[in-house]
Amino acid sequence: MKIILFYSFIFKFIRELVFVLTCALFVRPVLAADQPVVGRKAAAKYFEKDVAPAPEKQSRGSGSNFLMLHLGTFQNSTAWKWKGDEKRSDLGSGTYGLTYFIGDYGQSMDFSLRVDFNEYKLDDVRPVKISLLPLLTFPKAETHFPLYFGIGAGIGVFTRQVEDESNLSFDYQLMMGARFMDVIENFGFFAEFGMKNHLQLLSDGQFNGNALSAGAVFSF
Repeated sequence: MKIILFYSFIFKFIRELVFVLTCALFVRPVLAADQPVVGRKAAAKYFEKDVAPAPEKQSRGSGSNFLMLHLGTFQNSTAWKWKGDEKRSDLGSGTYGLTYFIGDYGQSMDFSLRVDFNEYKLDDVRPVKISLLPLLTFPKAETHFPLYFGIGAGIGVFTRQVEDESNLSFDYQLMMGARFMDVIENFGFFAEFGMKNHLQLLSDGQFNGNALSAGAVFSF
């Protein structure tokens, strides 16, 4: 009889111990998971969350194009060995043409193509020359800074020339100007002053002239 009571006591003890261990292993973690996590660790996890970057502002990018149309006159000019050996003055007449933006050059300059039509007066002859010049200007037009500076060089072709003079020339220009983009929607205007010089390639002629031009700027 005593042995039966002893085994019964042992069985009850083992049953109670299993129940206590089961509660400790399963019930406590569930209760802990339901409680909100607070403290320094929770704050650190909150600040470690990825923050979506703010969208960049869209501006008139370097992919935008612009076209400049200009019309002007030579203010003063000098020529050497052009229709004779003597030095001549004030041979420049009118200048007009266009400048088309092609793309960026480096981080701070625009690369453009300029087509110039220049007229001259030598006694009874009025030579006419077309110039094709790659052009670099600083700063970029997209900055909308009003002043700009530029340099260009290329080839010139006379459609009308003095007899026995070269029909081809090496042209180079230096300029500075004021440019106001998008004054009215995509329309603006500019004024420019610069040197428009050339060296005749197949003869000894040379021309140096200063020209003042103004015109319109179209961006698109």
